[in-house]
Parts: sequence; C-alpha cells; structure tokens
Amino acid sequence: MCGHEYHLSTAFPAGDPPLTPVLRDVGQINMFFRVESGPPTPGWVPVTGDGLTRERVAEEVELVRARLGALSGGRAEDVEWRVGASLFHQGLASRLLSPVLAAALCHGVRLRAGRFLLEPERAGALVLRTAQTRAEPMSDRPGEVVEWLDQAVVGGVLAGVEAVLAGVGRISPGLLRGNTASALAGAARALGGARPDHRSGVEEVVRLMLERPSLKGAGAYTGVDRSGAAVFRRTTCCLYYRLPEGGLCGDCALRS
Repeated sequence: MCGHEYHLSTAFPAGDPPLTPVLRDVGQINMFFRVESGPPTPGWVPVTGDGLTRERVAEEVELVRARLGALSGGRAEDVEWRVGASLFHQGLASRLLSPVLAAALCHGVRLRAGRFLLEPERAGALVLRTAQTRAEPMSDRPGEVVEWLDQAVVGGVLAGVEAVLAGVGRISPGLLRGNTASALAGAARALGGARPDHRSGVEEVVRLMLERPSLKGAGAYTGVDRSGAAVFRRTTCCLYYRLPEGGLCGDCALRS
C-alpha cells in the first residue's frame, strides 16, 4: 500500500502535519524517491537560484564524466562532455520528479522541489535533502498533480538547470526534454510497480504531462508489457550508447 494511513485530502485540519512520515514512505520505493530531511548545512546548496551555479553544474558534470570513465577503466576525458551533461541531467530529473510525484499521488502532499538541496561534493550518486518541514496538502487527482509537476519541477527547477547547462556547453534542448520525459516515465513505472493501486493514476499523469507544451513530442506510451504496465518510448537518445561500455536504454528512440 502507499501510506494510506497518512493520506491527506483537500479537507484537512488547520496546521500542516510533519513531512517526515511522507518522506519515509515514498523513500521505500527505490533510491530515486529518497529525500533526506534537514536544514542547509555546509556543503549543501539549493537546486535553484544561487545554488546550482554555472561553476557548480560544470563540477557536477565532471564528476559524472569521471565516474563513467572509471567504470570502463578510463578517465573523465574519455567521456564526451555532452554525454556527461545528459546523464547528470537525467539523473537529477529522476531524483526531482520521483519524490514529488509519489508524495502527491500517494499522500496528497505538495513537495516543493524548489526547497531541495544538493550536496555537490559527494562523490557517489546524487543525494537530495529538503528544507521543507510541513506536509502541505494538495489534490491527488492526476490533472492537478500534472499542474504541480509542470510548475514546480519541469518548468521550475529543471528549466533553470537546463539554462545553466546550455551556458556551460553545447547540448540539445530536445535531448534534455527527452531526458525529463524518460525520467518521469521511469518514476511512474517504479511507483506503479511498487504500489499497484496507484498504477493507473500515475500512468495517467505521464500521459497528461506528455501532452503539455513542456514535454510535447518528447515521447509516448506505445503499448503495455506482459504485466499490463504501460511501455514508454522517447523520441530522442540520452547518448548513453556513446560510452565505451554503453548500449541502448530500454526506452531509447534508436531501438527498432
């Protein structure tokens, strides 16, 4: 189940309840849904505004390039900048969209991605923290979840990151839109698999998001798999195949 004992409706008593139980529940789905709770401390920066500056984003991309190069016994220089930039962006998109999506659909809670914090110096996978402490209620209806995702994440935090990336190096806006669509579809598939009672709702969120100007043309559901889960195919490639040990992702546009 999906934390139904804590679900908030649009009719709620005065005073928002603590956010911790929501974060704990959605964080059990997988690592992309995990968000730590706590105020800014040394090393943690906001994912908006002065946090992810051009210099910070450039450093993050270099960390990704170094990790990817090391996986094949090479160096950062062996990984093209645009490949590192693309995979940094897609990883961040997954980390932002997943918990916001799950908190809204499973708990009727508005997670503010603009209050997320990132620890840029961490050498491993991206880790997010939130300075938000209260579980702000919102509607869990797919149409309203879409409005929030588009406003707060796709057109908010991610749009800012994409503008910074474009200032650091050359990367296709269409590729980045495809990354976001792929990250959303991946989050929906993980959530629907872990919480089957929300599968139809989360897939409807994806369909509606893909019709909005921010993601229109970035991909679509093309059918269902043996379990009945919707299968997503993007219209661009994240460039993972250009790594020394790379291949094609499951939703890649290059697949026949």
